[in-house]
Amino acid sequence: MIANDNKINGRTVDYTKTLEFLAHHLMAPGCRVVLDEQQFEVLKAYLNHIESIGDDTNFQLEMCVDYRDSENTGGYGVSWDNDGSRYQDDLIDAMMVDMTQNLGFRAGSIFREGHITNLEDIDGRIEEIKARISAKYGLS
Repeated sequence: MIANDNKINGRTVDYTKTLEFLAHHLMAPGCRVVLDEQQFEVLKAYLNHIESIGDDTNFQLEMCVDYRDSENTGGYGVSWDNDGSRYQDDLIDAMMVDMTQNLGFRAGSIFREGHITNLEDIDGRIEEIKARISAKYGLS
């Protein structure tokens, strides 16, 4: 599915306040979230999986912005910080990279530009990531 087909009134929306309400404990101070409606649902799904890893990961989303509506710029900005065990950090980083690659962004660093993953596919993607990272640490 192409993310640009799902914009509210053809534009992205600032979901920062909404995410503060839903998951303020996962947001770094000054965090900004600007996505279309479907992208926001995908972000929430990934954040739910990250939250399930545990409170001791110290995960915080710093930014998740689709810049396609900006006049002078394009691309995206996604950043986060976490400070759990090495396994937790690798697991979260792999999840966030997967999310970034599948959030419908358009930029040279995105393998399939404009592709957004279906919500029903996220659980399977996360299970594959967990299996891969667990095998790396001999936990499978």
